[in-house]
Amino acid sequence: MATRPVRFGIQLQAQRTTWQEFVRALHMVEELGFDTVYTFDHLLPYDGPDDGPAFETMTTLAAMAAMTERIRVGSLCNGVLYRDPATLAKAAVTIDHLSGGRLEFTLGPAWAEREFRAYGLPFPSAGERLRRLDEALGIIRSLWTQKRTTFEGRYYSVVEAPCEPKPVQAPYPPIMIGGGRPGTLRLTAKHADSWNGIGSPDFCAERIEAIRGFCAELARDPAEIEYSVHPQLAVAATSTEAEELALRVAASHGKTLEQDRALWLLGTPDEVADQVQAYLDVGITHLIFALGPPFERGSLELFAREVAPRFRSSG
Repeated sequence: MATRPVRFGIQLQAQRTTWQEFVRALHMVEELGFDTVYTFDHLLPYDGPDDGPAFETMTTLAAMAAMTERIRVGSLCNGVLYRDPATLAKAAVTIDHLSGGRLEFTLGPAWAEREFRAYGLPFPSAGERLRRLDEALGIIRSLWTQKRTTFEGRYYSVVEAPCEPKPVQAPYPPIMIGGGRPGTLRLTAKHADSWNGIGSPDFCAERIEAIRGFCAELARDPAEIEYSVHPQLAVAATSTEAEELALRVAASHGKTLEQDRALWLLGTPDEVADQVQAYLDVGITHLIFALGPPFERGSLELFAREVAPRFRSSG
């Protein structure tokens, strides 16, 4: 069961859109009262044709921090292969300052192989990506908390490295790790304040139980970790209208609804509230809905007005 306040967020997919459309969507999400808003971390659109617009992540995130006032901002989910740990740590600190301490820091092993191939960047095995993630998180946490950091690893090294200024948030912005494989879950128990997965309540329950097992091995309290999920959302006045909306969104990604139905919260406000509760029942307290262009307002507005308030006193 949920043991902390429930949060709702939106990932604005910064692909196949204009900057003006993205900014309008950003302001809409804050205006509607969502708790968090994220961009994504990709060099190309992550699905479909690869030649559409895709805005660079850290510059987009800095702009999001500067153009909002209340909502917490992040990237779901930064990939460890795109930047060295020190550069990422410095960029994140800058965004934490720009936002006045509203950064949600995320990191995962990266997965979009085609963009690494397109730009001639190495894309190592899953095992190496996880080992890089482990090293990177250790370096980043040290840079944020220690006066100087020295680390000599298999993939990364820093020597007497300062990192000033320190983050606004003490001891540092909350760290979220995204992914569902055992190695990622083990690193969540070791490094993270939050975990994010993509899947059904049953899928999430299995991963949460695995994280709790890894926490036991490390003598860590698993209640220190926030558990989150990243579904699609289609809520409408009738089930039929919600289904039609979901079909349009799935088609825009070159998919059918049946391919990903388990990843949707779909239906009337009452039906979607029941689906939210199913996630809360397994320990999820942060739901971050994916939203791509054209960034339609109707479904989000209905959720903010008729679903979210039912859970605001939870925790």
